[in-house]
Amino acid sequence: MPPGAIETVGSGSNLELKARIADLDSARERVRALGAERQGAEHQVDQYYQVPRGRIKLRRSSLDGAHLIVYLRPNDVSASVSTFHRLPVDRPEELADTLAAIFGAGPIVDKEREVWWWKDVRVHLDQVAGLGTFVEFEARLDTIGDQGEAGGLIDQLTQQLGIESSDLISDSYGEMTCPTTA
Repeated sequence: MPPGAIETVGSGSNLELKARIADLDSARERVRALGAERQGAEHQVDQYYQVPRGRIKLRRSSLDGAHLIVYLRPNDVSASVSTFHRLPVDRPEELADTLAAIFGAGPIVDKEREVWWWKDVRVHLDQVAGLGTFVEFEARLDTIGDQGEAGGLIDQLTQQLGIESSDLISDSYGEMTCPTTA
């Protein structure tokens, strides 16, 4: 598996930052100029659920099938630590019905995602239906090891892409889609 590939099963922590960007083509060229490697593109549909703590989403991906993703991350516009669990799902429709019956279904987020890899940081260039275009940085704390170093890498990417503080986003796409239920 390439170093930037998404693991199909696992747990871990990332230092993450999300921002609105106006031009995916420009962002792509700037990331490429840094020497990032393109990992691929995929269509993702995330069904969120109403849970009392953290976030749960059932992701259906055109590249690697369905996964249940559970994660804890504060809503902060600065880079924040996200702790996650990712489990493959064999019967996503049945799980979707079960989770909706238990927790209540939240918003559905439909996006096209292009994934790049740079120095143990995944760079997601996202076109999100109904919301616009975004970039997400996920610095892998399991391989970088130091949160300060991970933050430095994210700062370099932020500067390279010309991201301003007013571009930063604290919410998940689910919360942006439907703020009262995510």
